[in-house]
Amino acid sequence: MSNKWKKAVSALTLAAAAFSFAVAAPQEASAQVKGHLSKVQVIKKAPVYTNYKKGKKTHKYLKKGSVKKVKATATDTKKKVWIKVGTKKWIASKYTVVITTTAHRKAKSSSITKAANQAAKAANKAAQAASQAAQSASQAAQAAKQATAALTTNQVNQAASSQAPAGSSWQQSRVVSLAKAQVGKAYVWGATGPSSFDCSGLVQWVYKNAVGKTVSRTTYTQVYEGVNVTVSTSSLQPGDLLFWGNAAAPYHVAIYVGNGQYVSAADEQQGVILATLSSYYWPTVARRLL
Repeated sequence: MSNKWKKAVSALTLAAAAFSFAVAAPQEASAQVKGHLSKVQVIKKAPVYTNYKKGKKTHKYLKKGSVKKVKATATDTKKKVWIKVGTKKWIASKYTVVITTTAHRKAKSSSITKAANQAAKAANKAAQAASQAAQSASQAAQAAKQATAALTTNQVNQAASSQAPAGSSWQQSRVVSLAKAQVGKAYVWGATGPSSFDCSGLVQWVYKNAVGKTVSRTTYTQVYEGVNVTVSTSSLQPGDLLFWGNAAAPYHVAIYVGNGQYVSAADEQQGVILATLSSYYWPTVARRLL
């Protein structure tokens, strides 16, 4: 596949994603106050309680994968975070991951419309570029197929690895040092530091404060940042992001710090930990941001 075709398809994909975000923005702006959570996804079977304060456990459960709007959040006397998903329906936050956070209530619809229009223009330009590139796509695809068939398995792996940037050693060092410095801090669902974190909040905070790099808020968006890296200790570099779960919608993220180890905001019981990669808990995706 030619570089021209790749760039056109990539531009079209990014423009389409930007358009989707701009159109969806009014729903976030009309949700709750700034900083509150609007939606969560259940990552494992969650029992439903009537209240977070000595509430009774019902015979109902929320299925894994279900998405719920957040009506309210609360913390009990044991500092356990609870989410209200309906009338007399509360679940513990440890069974969920954040999908979206609300925008500021004062976000103006005019700015949203402007963003949508800009995204639409970008999508049109990308579509034109893709159309032009499509004229030679068939020949490029055939050439790529023949070239790939001639490569050995080792050569394919080397080619894939060469596409990922080597990264800057000083940036990697700062990310690793700051990530390790957070070990021992508390895990709080929805927290973004500096005294407590959830998994994606830790990644966002470390990158911002270590090297000034802005990273998105959730695992669902972080998994599309940077470039893909083969999930093996020989390919991973310090600072790479590790994801667990569905490749398109992972439920957990951590920062690889080298020597087969990673820093992770694990859960309410463990907090932020330094852990070692295990075949029983192997990441499904790795991304390189540096």
